[in-house]
Amino acid sequence: MVRTADAPASGRGRVNRGTEETRDRLIEAALVEFAANGFDGASTRAIASRAGAHQPQINYHFESKDELWRLCLERLLGELDVVIAEHVAGIDPTDEPAVFAAIIRGLVVFASRRPELNRIMMHEGTAPSDRLTWLVSNHLEWRHRDLGRRWISLTDQAMAAPLPVDVLYHMVIGAASLLYANAPEARLLGIEPDSSGAVADHADSLVAMLLPSYRPQH
Repeated sequence: MVRTADAPASGRGRVNRGTEETRDRLIEAALVEFAANGFDGASTRAIASRAGAHQPQINYHFESKDELWRLCLERLLGELDVVIAEHVAGIDPTDEPAVFAAIIRGLVVFASRRPELNRIMMHEGTAPSDRLTWLVSNHLEWRHRDLGRRWISLTDQAMAAPLPVDVLYHMVIGAASLLYANAPEARLLGIEPDSSGAVADHADSLVAMLLPSYRPQH
């Protein structure tokens, strides 16, 4: 059979698609390994095995284990931003309490879907490293600043709970995500954190704690 000039090489599309699928599986597997064992404890052999791939494929797709870790964090934080944007969509941006409440709800929903982010941060945030510096500088610092700015404005409007802005960020992150990061413990206590009703109740409760004067407009 003769291939015409404008036709793709036999199987090329399948190879490219398969290559991207392998890369995606490796990132997803790495998320789980980094969340469970931290950067130092996660092995590329275990990541490849979890992804159903061979260890040399990690070297093919990623320059280093460090790059793979960074791509994992970028994927998680990108997903977080999408979920928050979906919750904020359609809200009048001048309605600051409603926007803040939507951000909190989005954070809780994301944490319930992706507990890996909080688990990775519990490993990574305990000691200085180049990875942590990169993460804070490129991804966390502006989020910390934005949340603080919104909180100060809500405090000025007498809408916020009497909490100092310096503790707000970590308090919110912990309150939104620890239930899902510690899901095995929660289940032993008789709590099923993954149910949609539990997630909604969790988000409502956190909003009520942070914004006790806020009443959603229906």
